[in-house]
Amino acid sequence: MKTSSGGAASVLKWETLERRPDGNFRIFDVEWVRRKHPETGASAEFVVLHTPVWVNVIPITPQGRVVMVRQYRHGADAVTLEFPGGVASASEEPATAAMRECVEETGYQGSADEIELLGVQLPNPAFMATRCYSFAWYGCQRRAVPQWDEHEIVETVELPLEQVDRLIAAGHIQHSIILAAWTLFRLRTKVVEHSRRL
Repeated sequence: MKTSSGGAASVLKWETLERRPDGNFRIFDVEWVRRKHPETGASAEFVVLHTPVWVNVIPITPQGRVVMVRQYRHGADAVTLEFPGGVASASEEPATAAMRECVEETGYQGSADEIELLGVQLPNPAFMATRCYSFAWYGCQRRAVPQWDEHEIVETVELPLEQVDRLIAAGHIQHSIILAAWTLFRLRTKVVEHSRRL
């Protein structure tokens, strides 16, 4: 076993030997991947889920309030509080998809040059190849009528930043990629505030 200078095991990438598609299930594709252990040489099959690129966006109004949505989620069988988001089409840039999802779900829109990438997440790299792009979109105002699809009912709410913090601390927001997006946003906010003091 190889070790790093600190004495811990050094993790190596596994070699991919074979890929075997195993079905399309509308929102994801299933694939079996055979990979070789980098030290023993033994091979094994692992299941990987492939999805389109995910996006979410934190819309910020000119008054500094956060736009969020409440909607029913079938997996959790519960109504959740989230940021607007969805999936990008094959030809769509993540930022374009994030802006489109925001307008469709909430009717809120800002200038295209006011959207900022906060970071890219791997929602569950153990078995998903998914990447989720999180954005902040500044100067958003209600400029359009939301365009929900036939399976959606969405309530739009505006909240102060501090109330979002309180809702997370109280366990009222539990969606993991929403929590990750908010963490990236708050870290970005702290960096900007610190740089202004310098």
